[in-house]
Amino acid sequence: MSERWGLIIEETDGLGDRKSMSANVLEDFTGTREEAMARLEAHARAYRPQHPANSSHSRLYRTADGFLLISKGSMRSYGSRFSLAELLYDSVEAEEAEKAARKAEKERRAAEKAEAKAAKRAEREARRRG
Repeated sequence: MSERWGLIIEETDGLGDRKSMSANVLEDFTGTREEAMARLEAHARAYRPQHPANSSHSRLYRTADGFLLISKGSMRSYGSRFSLAELLYDSVEAEEAEKAARKAEKERRAAEKAEAKAAKRAEREARRRG
């Protein structure tokens, strides 16, 4: 069964006292969980983190829902977490679906109005002939 997945990275961002964690979608993927996990692993293995600039040692771990890359720098270690998440809702898709539904309703009402107008015209024409 194909499902939609987000291949997510969470990593240390910034320097000094301004360090924080940021999350980004590496890729939207449609397929099985196993296929998505394999794709996520390929991302994790190929990933080169921004910090540390000169990593002396990196280790990639498998977790229950993805991977954890620990990169050792000269002063400290930095983490990059790769997670697999099933896509349940997308606000852009929901908005597009709502627009499409409104457009379809507007077209349906216009068709009903045109049909009623045509029926009225046919009725007047029948009375005029008859």
